[in-house]
Amino acid sequence: MTRSPLWRGAAALAVLFGPHAVTALSAAAELAGADLGQPGLPASVNVSALSLAVAGIWLLVRARHPVNDRATRPAVGGAAALALAGAALLPLTGQAADTAATVLVAGAGAWLCAGLAADAGAPLWRGRLAGESARRWDMDAVAACAIVFAAHLIVMILDDWIDLLQGPTAVDQVDAVGLPNPTLFTIQALAAGVREEIPLLALPAALMMAARRPAWQILAVVCVLRVIPHAYLGATAPPSIIFAGAAWWMYRVTGRIGPIIVGHTLFNATALWINHAEIDYTGRRVMTAMAVALAVLLLSYAPNAAPAWLRHWLSKKPAPDDERPAKAKEPAI
Repeated sequence: MTRSPLWRGAAALAVLFGPHAVTALSAAAELAGADLGQPGLPASVNVSALSLAVAGIWLLVRARHPVNDRATRPAVGGAAALALAGAALLPLTGQAADTAATVLVAGAGAWLCAGLAADAGAPLWRGRLAGESARRWDMDAVAACAIVFAAHLIVMILDDWIDLLQGPTAVDQVDAVGLPNPTLFTIQALAAGVREEIPLLALPAALMMAARRPAWQILAVVCVLRVIPHAYLGATAPPSIIFAGAAWWMYRVTGRIGPIIVGHTLFNATALWINHAEIDYTGRRVMTAMAVALAVLLLSYAPNAAPAWLRHWLSKKPAPDDERPAKAKEPAI
């Protein structure tokens, strides 16, 4: 494989998360005390709509000049509609416009990433994304979903601990993203699984694995890619490498992105319920401990996802190296 698929993947990430990354890093710099004269992008620009417009144009070009020479009218029409929607939403910076652009760019990003990966001979899923999330929920898929869910809960506990240390200067995510409307925030939170896991995990991992990059390089890339869009959270952004690493581990051993998206979405729904129910720190720790225990138990029954030593340890069976025949005693003379 040449480097061109990797460069196209990098370009896709720049399109889908570049504008958001600029504003997130600018917000992080301001939290660190930097005085920025012109922070990020202009305030009158909807950054999600900017990504949507560029992604729509790219998809339109791909639809009109496909790799397999099979242009279809629905693809051309859909790509054109996404580009026009992005252009229309670009000057609108309200909460509703930002939410609409975020949901649309999540779909556009999944479409673009799937096409780029397929061109490189490393398809992200078979059939449709909805089918990928629903099909074949074997123990590997269940364990992957549980591990990702538990990793997110662990990060939530770490965030709570960091917030306690920071005191009143801690950054609240609802305030940071500028979405005080709970309904719109819920919509964006539930769309985050598709919005983040496909471009930030599946695409770079698939392309780098196809290019035979070592696992540690892929892990480093997906962790950095996960931290940058969350930089606006300040000190609570770095712990996101925990669920980024867990997601990469599960994607590597299962080869499926659907269960990881489900685990991410399930956590976001749980976090919304926790905040609504005002569960205290002790309750969150109990929930996290239970989720981790359940995830480890499910992982022990996963034939491909679980390490062999974990299955042997939980089942209290000796490892193959320890299975030595007992030495027979010689009769006493």
